[in-house]
Parts: sequence; structure tokens; C-alpha cells
Amino acid sequence: MKFMPFTGVSRERRAFGFAGAVKAAALLLGMGCLVPAARAQTTGILSGRVTNSQAQPVSVLVHLLAEGDIPAGDVYTDSNGSYVFMGLPSGTFAVIVNLEGYKPFRQSVRLEDNVQPRAQLMVVLEPVTMQSAPNASVVVGARSSGELNAKHPLPPLDPKAAKEYDKGNKARENRDLRAALEHYQKALRIDPNFYPALNNMGALYEQHGNHVQAEEAFLKALRISPDDGESYINLGHVLFEEGQYRPAIDRLNQGLDRSPHSAAGNFFLGSVYYKLHELEKAEPLLRQACVLDPQHMAPAHLQLANLYLLRRQYLAARVQLETYLRQNPSDPQVPAIKKRLADIAKESGQ
Repeated sequence: MKFMPFTGVSRERRAFGFAGAVKAAALLLGMGCLVPAARAQTTGILSGRVTNSQAQPVSVLVHLLAEGDIPAGDVYTDSNGSYVFMGLPSGTFAVIVNLEGYKPFRQSVRLEDNVQPRAQLMVVLEPVTMQSAPNASVVVGARSSGELNAKHPLPPLDPKAAKEYDKGNKARENRDLRAALEHYQKALRIDPNFYPALNNMGALYEQHGNHVQAEEAFLKALRISPDDGESYINLGHVLFEEGQYRPAIDRLNQGLDRSPHSAAGNFFLGSVYYKLHELEKAEPLLRQACVLDPQHMAPAHLQLANLYLLRRQYLAARVQLETYLRQNPSDPQVPAIKKRLADIAKESGQ
């Protein structure tokens, strides 16, 4: 019996700004994998306040990352230092704040529908010292590395552009993609250096299969913010979709150099190597994606199953499929997976 790769139909997206772990599901359609179709609930609210060590409110851009260091939103604090993210699905999120002269802040918060759909996180920024600056860590999506002498210092982002950017994000959440694009373009007319808008525009273009404009947007974002790992990963995904596998590898590696804990970055790079039949390189990357984001990296389990089937490692393939079933018991393609498991049992005599 010959085992064929899986096929899938879902194109559900859970993240924006980056082509994301669930944009990864769309990527799998071209590579023959089952993908999850369930839609996450988006009722969570995360709020808080940003102050300095003297309890004074701070005006700053707050970044939100979903699991796997996938950008989930950006918002500016108000005059009281308050911020809020709404319409979030269940999951673990990281709140990121980077401001020149202060140590980078990162802390995780868990939201759970019907259990803990709301959470508060108070951010207290501590001044950076000359001794601590060289060891400050670079945070994904941050405006700077947190070092006093940043290698690529960025100009401050215009608050008026930030308002248009927020409007674009809200329009995207409401699935009004045309309005979202208009707001991002307006943000860039106000502030041509507003790279988060370029990144989100690129994701919109990619979502519609416009690889050329997506690539242009990500390249512009990188010229402004050359340390942004997620933009490299987005660009690598675009190159993959265009069939430019070796350039895609270069860009994805550049992204992972800057954002090594990106589950989606590991997944995309592993998927490129899988497409090139370089399975020895693909396997550890796909496994790392599962470790970094066990909740949302179901596509990586299915890609690993494909890989092991190619090698006729039926036991390993079965483990990956059973893991997927445990994580996604209501997926509409469960019967197909169970049938494949039965075929594996027959072929392997187990």
C-alpha cells in the first residue's frame, strides 16, 4: 500500500501582521497536509497600565504577541498610561514594551474562554543602566533592541499614524479588509516610517495572493526596521509561495537569527526543506515548532507525519497523527486521519 500525503481545505487565519501559524495552514494546502478548520473564540480582553519606577504614566507603544512570538496587535497607551487589547482568543500572550532608556519588558498572560476571559497586566518600566545595556535582549517586533547605543535606531512613530493603524486593525478584525488597507495606507502617508502598517499591509496582500506587493511591503518594513525578525519570516513565506525556495531559506534564517523562538518561523523553514526533500533538515525544525507552540502548531504535527510516511517510519507517523487528534478532536477531517491510521496499522502489521 502506498501512502499519499494528506490534503486539506481550511484557510482559517488566527494571526495578522505575520503570516502566522494558521497562515501556515494555508501554506500546507500547497504541500499536501490536513489543516485545522475550527475557529477560535475571540472574546478575551487584556488590559493594564504602563508606568515608570516613580509610578508616573508612560506614553508608549505596547506590543502583543501570541504563542510562538506571532504578532497579535499593537496599541499606544493613553494619557493615563492605560492600554487594552480586545477580541482575543484563548491562549497565552506576551506583553512587550520597549522604550529607549528603559529595560525591555516582557511578561506572559493566559486567557481562557469561560474560565478567565479577562486579565490585567501592570507594566513598570525600570531605567536601563550603562552596565545592563550591552546585555539587553532584542524583543520581536520591538522598536529598538533596548540598548543605549542601538545598532539601528528608529525614529519615533507618529501618534496620528498610530491611530490610523489601530483603525486598520479593527477593520481587519471585522473582516473589512479594504477598509483596513486604506487605514494602513493613511498611516503611512502620515508617517512613512510606520513599519507595523507596512508589515500588516504585506500580510493583507499575501492573504489575497498578491505576492509582488506583499514582498515590496515587507522589504520596505525591513529597510526601516532591519532587526525585525518577523518581517524576515513573512518575506520568507512570500518567497516560498513564489517557488523561490533557496531565497526563502535565506530570509527565514535571517528571521530566526533575530527571533529564534518563533514557532511559525521554524515551521516555515522546516516546510521549505520538506518541499526540497531535505528531510534531515526539515525534521528538527518541525519538531522545534511543536515544542515552541504545542497548542497552535497542529500543522507541524501533520507535516511531520508526512515526512515519516515518506521514510516509511510508520510508528513515528502514527504518533504525530494521534497527537493531532488529541489536540483537535472536533476537526472535520478526523475521519480521514483515523482512516490513515488504520492504513498505517495494516501496512506496518501493528
